[in-house]
Amino acid sequence: MRTSEARTQLSLVVSPETEERIERQARPTQFGGGSPQSRVLSKVLRNTVRPFISVWSRAPLLPWPYFVVDYAGLLLKPVRGTTYEQLRLPHCKAEVLRTPQTEDRVIVYLHGGAFVVGGRFLHRSLMSRIADGTRSTLVAVGYRQLPHHPVSASVADGLDAYRHVLDSGVPASKVMIMGDSAGGYLTFQVALAARAAGLPMPAGLVAMSPLIDFDGTTKVEADSASTCAVFPLNCFDGLTRVVLRAARRAGEDQALPDAPSRAELRGLPPSLIQVSSAEMVHPDAESMAAALVTAGVDCDLQVWDHQVHVFQAAAGFLPEADEALAEIADFADQVIPDGPWALEA
Repeated sequence: MRTSEARTQLSLVVSPETEERIERQARPTQFGGGSPQSRVLSKVLRNTVRPFISVWSRAPLLPWPYFVVDYAGLLLKPVRGTTYEQLRLPHCKAEVLRTPQTEDRVIVYLHGGAFVVGGRFLHRSLMSRIADGTRSTLVAVGYRQLPHHPVSASVADGLDAYRHVLDSGVPASKVMIMGDSAGGYLTFQVALAARAAGLPMPAGLVAMSPLIDFDGTTKVEADSASTCAVFPLNCFDGLTRVVLRAARRAGEDQALPDAPSRAELRGLPPSLIQVSSAEMVHPDAESMAAALVTAGVDCDLQVWDHQVHVFQAAAGFLPEADEALAEIADFADQVIPDGPWALEA
């Protein structure tokens, strides 16, 4: 559901005054873009990652060595002084990151990677910068992934991580759930699962370049599909095949996972969504923000121009990425009050 579609449906059930207020709240905050660094990065990814994903999408069921991609993260340096502590959750591993700036907040972080790649190393630099900027302890969830586990297992592992943080004595008012790309999908689904389980809501949700709807039709037809430097037009064909096979093997319904934009969202905490207008998932970010605002959730949609998918991962190189992480830090300051606590790993 695009922003315009959400408004059309909304006009059928609310007064014009309410519709105008919601439309005003759903308007994105626009940022610039197009720095020389961003143009270089876009060109590099368009000529390396995008062709590879196109090839993968033609034969996604082959036994690809997905674990190799994780080691690319070793090229990106985390914040100096970052420490790591291993954590075992019921069905997966996690890693607790702290920096010298760590104070009294916790982030449950759900990494991206289309549910097939990413793990211990690929997102370490980004996660350490987020932890440092928000002065948080960050729990990086190594959730179960495709092709061996269905998306529902990823959601369950994220919920286990959130439950672990609460059981460790951290109040929900000190916790944010955050993720990028596929992790953006998990961010909202884990919050919904926590609500269904009767757990208190976290202080806030942050999603960077979130994948929201596994149906790629709207995204492929949007203008941003032709400007995306990472994802080719056939990427959802491959992802759909992998998702449905994993669901079948797990004995689940042969259907794509539900989009959180179509869930009952009332009662979710304040949310921040960041996206580029030039990436494939831009329509997903719009639809999620519109759905949240329609449900009465405080949501800020921030849109950067001419950026690659999850451009925040290039912080330290891209000025736009540094600006985006500063916005996340400001959001953390707004939703989490000061106060002491201790997290037991």
